[in-house]
Amino acid sequence: MERMKILLTVGHSILKTGVCTSADGRPYDGVLEYAYNKAIVNRVAVYLRRVGHTVDALICPELQFSRSTDEKDYKVQQANAGGYDLVAELHLNASALHNGRGCEVLYISDAGKEVAQRIQERLATVFKDRGVAYRNNLYMLTQTKPVAVMIESFFCDNSADCELAEKTDVALLIAEGIHGGDIAATPEENRPTGVLYRVQTGAFAVRENAERLLEELKKKGYEAFITTLDLAGQILYRVQVGAYSVHSNAEAMRDRLLEDGYDAVIVQV
Repeated sequence: MERMKILLTVGHSILKTGVCTSADGRPYDGVLEYAYNKAIVNRVAVYLRRVGHTVDALICPELQFSRSTDEKDYKVQQANAGGYDLVAELHLNASALHNGRGCEVLYISDAGKEVAQRIQERLATVFKDRGVAYRNNLYMLTQTKPVAVMIESFFCDNSADCELAEKTDVALLIAEGIHGGDIAATPEENRPTGVLYRVQTGAFAVRENAERLLEELKKKGYEAFITTLDLAGQILYRVQVGAYSVHSNAEAMRDRLLEDGYDAVIVQV
C-alpha cells in the first residue's frame, strides 16, 4: 500500500455555551458521538503511523465557536492547505426512533469510494453492513480538495451497537481500512472507551465569580475554562479543567487541584 499523508478529523464541536453539536446517544444507553470520536482519533493516527503513513489529527477548538457552522471554515481551510492525500472524518450515526444499527462510509469521488469500501469491509466484520453511500451535500466531501470520506462507525443511540463498540478496537478497524491491510493491535487495557472526563473546581450562579476563579487557575498554569448549564432557566457557570479519555488521568488532575487547595470533582462529559 502506498504511503499517504492523511488528515483525520473529528466531526462536530463544543460551542461557547457548552452545547455539543453532535448526536447524543447517552439517554438511550449509548454514547456521545463527539466524545467517542475525540477519544479514538489519536489511536487511529498511531496505528496508521505505525505502518508508515504521515497523519495529522484535527479537532475543533472547544468553547470557541458561536455556532455549528463555524466548524466548516475551521476544518475545510486546514484540510485544503495541508497537502493531504486523504481526509477521513469520524462520525457516529443516530436514528429518529433510536433503533438504527450498523456501519456506513460516505464518499463523493471514485477514489473516495475505494477507500470507503475498504473501511466498510473492516467495520462490517463487527457491525451490521449498511454499505457505502455516495453523498453530494456534505461540506467535508464537497469542499475539500483531497480525497475524502466520512465514517459512520455505528449508531451512538443504539445500546446493542454501543456494546459491540465497547468490546471492539474500532480505531484499529478504521486504520486497517484506510491502510488497506492488517496492522498490529494494541493491548485491550489501553483502549479508550469513548467517555470523556473533566475535573470541576466550582459552579456559580454569577458569571463574574466563575471568571475570577478561571483567571486564578490560569495564572497557576491550569488549562481551565467555563461551561454553562441551564437548570430550568437558571444558568450555572462551571469552571472545569481538562478533558480525559482515561479516568486515571482525570484522577491525577483532581488530586493536583486538591493539593493546591481547590475543590475538585470528576465529572463525565
